[in-house]
Amino acid sequence: MSNTSSYPSSDRLQRERTERVAHLNDEVRRGNDPRARILFTRGVVDLLAESETTETARHARVAINQRLLMQQIVGAAIEPGDDPYGERDFGVVKFLDERIFWKIDSYAADGTFSFGSDAPWDASATTRVLTILLPSEY
Repeated sequence: MSNTSSYPSSDRLQRERTERVAHLNDEVRRGNDPRARILFTRGVVDLLAESETTETARHARVAINQRLLMQQIVGAAIEPGDDPYGERDFGVVKFLDERIFWKIDSYAADGTFSFGSDAPWDASATTRVLTILLPSEY
């Protein structure tokens, strides 16, 4: 007679994996995942530039606003309707009077960003990409 109590049920295993994915996604938003990539779309960069026209001023304004926007994304509450699977991989913030979306995608850690990760709960098998975009770019 085997003891199956030492093996997690499929529901428990799924919950543990979901919690692990959520934790790893939180680490990306906090900037604590050195393997992750953060991508700001062209529309967001233009918004962050706040109409600066000279190259130096534009770069400075974008850098300052990127930092402020990331602080807001880190601290933002994630609405249940935006997180149906509990993975904390999508959210909305308001910045410079505009709604801005952020989303996290998990890719196989092969450097190509061509295929989704088969094990997004496994940090060694996954590269995450945090994309920050305008709703019109979704």
